[in-house]
Amino acid sequence: MIVGLDIDGVVADFVSPFLQVAEQRLGNGPIQLETITDLSFKEHPYLTEEVVWKCMEEISYDPQFWQKLSPLISPQEWQKLDSLSRKGELVFITHRYERETYDIHQVTCDWLGKHGIGKPVVYFTQESKAKLVDHLGVSLFVDDRHENCQEVAEKTQATVVMPHRLYNQSFNHPRVKRIWNFSELFSYLP
Repeated sequence: MIVGLDIDGVVADFVSPFLQVAEQRLGNGPIQLETITDLSFKEHPYLTEEVVWKCMEEISYDPQFWQKLSPLISPQEWQKLDSLSRKGELVFITHRYERETYDIHQVTCDWLGKHGIGKPVVYFTQESKAKLVDHLGVSLFVDDRHENCQEVAEKTQATVVMPHRLYNQSFNHPRVKRIWNFSELFSYLP
């Protein structure tokens, strides 16, 4: 069984530092996490698509942004993931942008290594995660973005699990299982 994990929003806190970048760009004070009800930010009172795009572009060129992300899971959960990784049963699938100015693959692997994944296997795509999940033979897929979960649920045979977040709480799909804490993920493993 191969487990496929997204990184940002699943094992790494992306939203909090991203909002800090947006706050600096806008200059009108803190953006409360509770106001983020959708990662497309379409319903946000003042985070426009243009601001979000410019912030995403800015952080995509900043290796330190990715290096400084805080983990969302416990040391014990990292150990369990490392055990899967050592058995060749864990891959990470991310939409992080690759840039010519630095090696995001190395930065990502170093970050995962710092948190206990000895030999991380990471795939980057700007295309459909479902295609990659299917190509890699992933049996259990975990992502925090409801769009990715829906696509993988509808286009592959993988079991799809979505960690509960403020920004995905209104999403429901018959083939997407919601977990309230990361340790619940392990109940889906044989």
